[in-house]
Amino acid sequence: MPFAALAIAIGSLAQADPAPAPTSRPEGVVQDEAMRQGGASDTLREQASPPPNEGPGPFERQPGFHLFPTEPARMMPYLAQANLYNSDCLKEGAVFEHDPLSEAAQALKTALASIGINYALWQSYTFAGQTGSVQGTREVFNYYSANLYGTWAIFDSDEMGGTAGWLTLAASGGTGLGYDANDESPRASAGTLGFPLGVDYGDQIFLFQLAWQQSFLDGQLVVTAGYLDQENYMDLNTYANNQYNQLQNYEFVTPSVFPISFQSMGAVVQWQPVDWFYFMCCTAANNTPPRQSPFEGVSLDNWTSVFEFGYVYEDLLGLGPGVFRAEPYYATVNGSGGAGLVFNVEQRLGKELPLGFFARAGWGNPNVTQLLGTQASFAGGLVLTGPTPTTFFKGEQAYLAGGFWWLESAQPATLGQSEYGFELTYVLQLTPTLTLQPDLQVMIDPVNNPTSDAVVEMTVQLNMTW
Repeated sequence: MPFAALAIAIGSLAQADPAPAPTSRPEGVVQDEAMRQGGASDTLREQASPPPNEGPGPFERQPGFHLFPTEPARMMPYLAQANLYNSDCLKEGAVFEHDPLSEAAQALKTALASIGINYALWQSYTFAGQTGSVQGTREVFNYYSANLYGTWAIFDSDEMGGTAGWLTLAASGGTGLGYDANDESPRASAGTLGFPLGVDYGDQIFLFQLAWQQSFLDGQLVVTAGYLDQENYMDLNTYANNQYNQLQNYEFVTPSVFPISFQSMGAVVQWQPVDWFYFMCCTAANNTPPRQSPFEGVSLDNWTSVFEFGYVYEDLLGLGPGVFRAEPYYATVNGSGGAGLVFNVEQRLGKELPLGFFARAGWGNPNVTQLLGTQASFAGGLVLTGPTPTTFFKGEQAYLAGGFWWLESAQPATLGQSEYGFELTYVLQLTPTLTLQPDLQVMIDPVNNPTSDAVVEMTVQLNMTW
């Protein structure tokens, strides 16, 4: 059982010889906040005062206005986490502390940051093998994938209480090595409702975000409009929100009860008036096909609006920081309407021990949840994060997690109505930008698998973070 293995690892950590932890992030900060899709650095998230007006740039700062600023936009902490990217890709505590490739990647990020361009580039090579697959399907997969998120700061101004504007872009790509990933995939072979391998995008390269972002009121309000991916902003979670270097099953990244398209025309409004509360609303089309015009088929007959209310607290009963989110939504699919609700919680389980808990649970009207095929879902688990004094956990991106998920089908034609499973994963920091991640998943009662009642998938993933 994943939780038993996790408990053993925690016990061995508690018995380790005391030693000073590597100097890295501020004490008390939950490590893996920076590892979500499109995550921001701790420096950006914890910004509490405006950056200095002076600094190098292609244009001199005019009174109250700066074109192509090199400093990040002033923003409230949670909104910075959801919108900004770090200019540093080097992580401490690696087995091999220096390598030319990591240093070259950092040099490029530093150069681009000097003209206001910041980004996060995730790449992986994945090898996966299955037992219990649907008869006649592939059981072994070799896969390359990449996700790129970036922003380009265009201006900032002291007008309107402090405002800034920037472009945001995101793209994905992937290919099966030795097979056509458009026709064969771990999901199809397992016969599951969910996606066991979150980095599986098919044989394609596609743009899924190109939008304008504008902050107002000195970073309390952020508006995004254009071609965008709703999941970049909604339902973020410190402990499980990134298929690179965290739990790999996509149910741990975004609940499949959300009737959303991963690229569509729409808008996002984010408001954080105080440190402990924020509100978001994302409204967008939900039927945009990949690699097609974002204006194709746009209508209110296929539209989703998701609202998110977040409560951010520094300490709960002496356990440490956490976030609670409630996310009601309303959608139309082919003219039929329906509503749903998702809850999301993350909680640190001790101020000194880097152990955390997360859970997501949601339900939706089958009229609209048929879009992704899931009517109700639950996902939760325990996570141990680095850096710690122990040998195999001293890296900043060290990560050990055990998770459980359950899905109920919204499609009456499936062989079964419910499926569930377990995942156990571990991340070892090899170099400042490279990690090795073995992963085990057990999928029980897959709803589209007439061959087997259980599928076991073993995955080894190399992740490069630039």
